[in-house]
Amino acid sequence: MELSVAELDNMLVTYRQMEVELRVKLESLRAPLEAKYGRPVILFIESRTKKAKSLIEKARRYGWPVNGEINNHIKDIAGLRVIVQHLDDIARVVSILKNRRDLRLVNEKDFIRSAKPSGYRSHHLIVEYDMYTADGAVSLFAEIQVRTVGQHFWAVLQHSMMYKYGLEVPAHIAENLRLIAEETNKADEKMMVMRQAVSKDLETDQIRAYARHLAGILRRLEAPMSKSLAVDPAHHFETMTILELSFQLGRRGMHPQSLRPQELARCSCCKAPFLLHEEVRAILPRIDHVQSISDPVRLCNVCYSLVLPILRWELAPAVENSRQQRELEEAGHLNRKFQQFYGEKIQTPLLTRLQKASVLMGEHLTVCPANLNVGAVTLLKAKLGDGLSVQVASDWDPQNAELENLSFYFKVNYRVVGRLAVTYHYPEIEWDEFHEPELVEPESFGYDELELERIFTQIDGTLREMRGALRASAGG
Repeated sequence: MELSVAELDNMLVTYRQMEVELRVKLESLRAPLEAKYGRPVILFIESRTKKAKSLIEKARRYGWPVNGEINNHIKDIAGLRVIVQHLDDIARVVSILKNRRDLRLVNEKDFIRSAKPSGYRSHHLIVEYDMYTADGAVSLFAEIQVRTVGQHFWAVLQHSMMYKYGLEVPAHIAENLRLIAEETNKADEKMMVMRQAVSKDLETDQIRAYARHLAGILRRLEAPMSKSLAVDPAHHFETMTILELSFQLGRRGMHPQSLRPQELARCSCCKAPFLLHEEVRAILPRIDHVQSISDPVRLCNVCYSLVLPILRWELAPAVENSRQQRELEEAGHLNRKFQQFYGEKIQTPLLTRLQKASVLMGEHLTVCPANLNVGAVTLLKAKLGDGLSVQVASDWDPQNAELENLSFYFKVNYRVVGRLAVTYHYPEIEWDEFHEPELVEPESFGYDELELERIFTQIDGTLREMRGALRASAGG
């Protein structure tokens, strides 16, 4: 017996209840995920329950009867959409949903790895959910979609096109939508790589290692030409598109089969794909070296900005290094004051804590020298055994900085646990009637003492947890 619109509306009341319950449960995941990863993972959640007319139209389109079994045919009557920040966040949320005991996975479609011909990307889950209504317990189906904010942006625009043209979208519009979907996906990949580069020391080490590898290439290129290695490494890079790069490599004698277009269209360092018509920084090999180079250097703008400072550091000759050391020793007043502040307020108290902890734990404390990091300077890196790493980094370079405002970043096991902003206040001097200087306000540093103490307390707490874990393992 076919159901009427009124009967379908009565059935949909239960689905709206399920929609509300599932949305509340999904919303409850936002805060724990943000606390775990130190950034928003789930940006927002959307939900809807189909209307009776939509159910009838879909059932007739597929030839299904509009009766009491319609919910077994149409499993997306209630739908929820989770919008996340990055591509790898999709797998995190999907894994959580699959492992929930209150949801049973019925079907799964991964349109991230295998996009639809239109370019559509999203991860779909059909789940079965047990709920309790006024008439008793029931089990209903719902669809949960997980996608990035970039994929959502594309899907919204594509949906508006479908409404304008119906199902018969003109071929040129469909092709343009597909190309935009490809660019959106590449942008998602690049944003994910950028996030990893600034949040994980593993990625930082990878970029530093590539920069040192690149420094070796530049030394080999310059040595036969008797050029000074003091030349700015930026002079070796040329700005061009991937098409221009492949054309130049072909002109210089590289065989077309060795170009491997799929690999050439990715950054040599982070392996992120390049957007269409995106300009890259490339190093063109000399004519006599082109046949021996299987992987020509091409960097995205992000990696270029991170690699170039390390290249300058690596390629600076011994004479230049000694000159920089003299400049450090002869640093200006402001720089010396910041060095004094850092030593007294940050480095000495922190090392004292770490030394005490190393004695109590019976672990060896290793203090690494300061070095140029990716995008910043690592002022201190200390390791306590194999289980703890503490770093202090800053946007202040002690070798050539004269800053009035700077920040110190504290990391424990490569995760940022705090940031301390410091401002130098110049002394205030007034001149009396005899033109003699009179000190009104002495020089000082403005910073949040409570925040610095909180950071030290958090580091101490981590050390106590490690000591407890070691005692427990020794007792076991």
